[in-house]
Amino acid sequence: MNCIALILLLSAQVPQATSTPLRPSGIAARINGEVITWDEVELELHSVPAANRPEMRKPTLRRLAEEMLFLQEAKAYNIDVPETQIDTVIEAERKASGMTIERYQQQVNSQYGISITEYRAILKRQRMISILMSRLATEPLRSPNSKLRLLLEFVSPEEMREYYLKNKAQFEELRQIDVVFIAFQFQTPAEREEKTRLAASIRRRVLEDSPLYAQALAHMDPALMPIVKSALPGKPPEFKRQPAYENLSFQEAPFSDEIKKLLYETLKEGDLSEPVVEGNLVSLYHLRRKINEKERTFEDAQPFIRRQLESAKRRINQKLLRDDLVRRSFVEPPDLFN
Repeated sequence: MNCIALILLLSAQVPQATSTPLRPSGIAARINGEVITWDEVELELHSVPAANRPEMRKPTLRRLAEEMLFLQEAKAYNIDVPETQIDTVIEAERKASGMTIERYQQQVNSQYGISITEYRAILKRQRMISILMSRLATEPLRSPNSKLRLLLEFVSPEEMREYYLKNKAQFEELRQIDVVFIAFQFQTPAEREEKTRLAASIRRRVLEDSPLYAQALAHMDPALMPIVKSALPGKPPEFKRQPAYENLSFQEAPFSDEIKKLLYETLKEGDLSEPVVEGNLVSLYHLRRKINEKERTFEDAQPFIRRQLESAKRRINQKLLRDDLVRRSFVEPPDLFN
C-alpha cells in the first residue's frame, strides 16, 4: 500500500471533529412579520460574561419580543415622540450628573456600550411604550365597551396608607453596623500600659494594610470573642467565636453607652478607632459598614410608597397587555412567552 492510500485509509477511520456553534445564529423570532435575530440578542448581552450568556438568551429574546409587540401597538395608535422630547430628557440627565455634553456622551458609551444615537433610540422607545400604557389604562373611561382593562396607575391616599400600615417595619428606625474588633484584658496598671502599647502597635500595622480581623485571630484571647451564628449557602448554620459582628443593631449591641456612641455616631465607615480603654479592656474597633436611617412617618414615606405602587401596577399592566397582544398576533416560535 502506498503512502497516499494509507493516509486516505487512516483519515477515513478517524472521526472528523464537528464544530459546535458557540451561539445560535439566524432568526430568533418573528413578531407579526418583523424579525428579531440572534445577533440582536447577543448585542444586548455584550456586557454579560460569555459563560453566563446561554441562560440569559431566552429571557433577553422575550424582552425584545415584548418590546416589539408594544411598539407595534403604539404605532397602530399613531403614537410618536418628537426628538425635542428626547433632547429634554438627555439635557435633564446631563445637568443632574453635572457633566459636560462630551463627558455625558462618553459616560453613555462606557456604561452601556452604545452610541448616544442608540441611547436616544432606546429613550424614544421607552417613551412611546409609556404613552401607550397611559392611553390604554384610561381607554375604558372613554369607551365603556373596551375589552382590555388595565389598571389606572393613579395611586390613592388610601392605597398608600394601607401599604404603610402593612409594611410598617420597612419604615422603622434602622441602626446597624458591621464591626471588627480586638480586645485585650488587663489586671494591673502595668498590664494596662503594656496592652495599650500593643493595641497602638497593632493599629499601625492595620493602617499599613494588615487586616484587623487577622490581627485579632493572631493575638486576641478567643474567650473575649463573641459566639456568632454563621450560615453558608447549602450548609446548616454554625456557631463559632469570631472577632466581629455583622448586621449588629443598636438595640442588640453588647457594648456600653460610650462604645455604642463611638460606633453608631462618631466613627464613619472604614474608620479605625484609637485604642479605647474601658473597664479592664483595651480595644480597637474597625467600622466596616454603617446604616443609620431615621424612622419615616407616613408623610415622609409617601414618595417612596407611590413609586412602589405605581411600579407594581405598571408590571401588572405590562403582563395584561402582552398577553392580549400575543393572543392577537403571529408569534414564532409559538411558545416564546410560555
